[in-house]
Amino acid sequence: MDNMIQQTAPNGAAEDPNGENKKSSKKLRLISTLFMLVLIAVTLYIIFRETSLNEIWSAIQTSNPLWLLAALGASLFASVMFGVALHIALRVLYGKPISLMRNIGFGYIGQYYTNVTPAGIAGQPMQLYYMLAYGVDVSYASLSLLLVNAAHQLVVLLIPTVLFPFRTSLILDNLGGFLWLFILGSLINIGLILFLLFAMFSKTFAGRLVHKVLALLTKIHIVKHPERIEKRVKDQILLYQKGAEVFKRHKWLLFAELGSYILLLGAQFVIPYFIYRAFNLSAFGMFDFIALQSVLYLAVCFLPIPGSAGASESGFVKLFGVLFKGTLIVPAMLLSRVASFYFILLFSGAVSLAMQLVLSYRKKHQPKLIQPDE
Repeated sequence: MDNMIQQTAPNGAAEDPNGENKKSSKKLRLISTLFMLVLIAVTLYIIFRETSLNEIWSAIQTSNPLWLLAALGASLFASVMFGVALHIALRVLYGKPISLMRNIGFGYIGQYYTNVTPAGIAGQPMQLYYMLAYGVDVSYASLSLLLVNAAHQLVVLLIPTVLFPFRTSLILDNLGGFLWLFILGSLINIGLILFLLFAMFSKTFAGRLVHKVLALLTKIHIVKHPERIEKRVKDQILLYQKGAEVFKRHKWLLFAELGSYILLLGAQFVIPYFIYRAFNLSAFGMFDFIALQSVLYLAVCFLPIPGSAGASESGFVKLFGVLFKGTLIVPAMLLSRVASFYFILLFSGAVSLAMQLVLSYRKKHQPKLIQPDE
């Protein structure tokens, strides 16, 4: 494996831990967080115009706390699985042991920055930065993040694809205007998967495609320095091809990562069902909720909005309106978003802060590079 994975210079946020990249990241995070709060406030104002706070609070008070705890437990389980999936990849790739708890911490860092930046653009770069800062080799860190991201993209499309034929009427009758977002999200995801496969298994196709696209964008004056972008993309394609070699050497690894993400996203998608049962409702089954939530996730996950704020709340009210009785839909949306998003946002933020404090302490008392767990 050492011969297969060569050393490459880190990019993005990991390249300059104490320089401009870190300042830019803080500025982006602040702007994104403020934008997310504004979107949430506007969305809640629109929704609350038709439902009083007293009605919402009364409905929440009548809910079954055990089912609410199940929703929080599913959310926590899903958030831990991000780190488990990363741990599996690193255990295969990296010769030096890294503890499961530390990898779970890296997973929470990725979740936090994914939630507070548009379309989650800072999630993996910040994970890479902290993995390098804690002593993980850049090649193995980059490749492990690539493998878990590939599994994530596949499962995001796999779950709704498998369930759609069995819940076609339920989905199409309730999508409304979100149908176009669902189609757009599906096309983007399929495009990413196809590019990933071509980049992994074709020596020339992806490179030629990128070159042609950049030439077109340069011609219409959208891109000013195509050579810089093309070099970065070629480096990334090389990383994809190394990922293909890893899968060839360790065929079970792909199935392990896919299994991890099926559990992860399955736990996320079942949360609305637990909220449904908390209101003592039972007319619809678990797979109805998983199907609708997987479709909603695919429709909003590529939007350039921090945490898909606004779109997720509006989409929930639209898609799940027929499953919840009358005025229960708004309390259900709030409880579902608290369990699946706000709870994890606070928790992942706390874990990220703790890992930063540990990193700062070790840098102060151990000037040399932090070594991986023994």
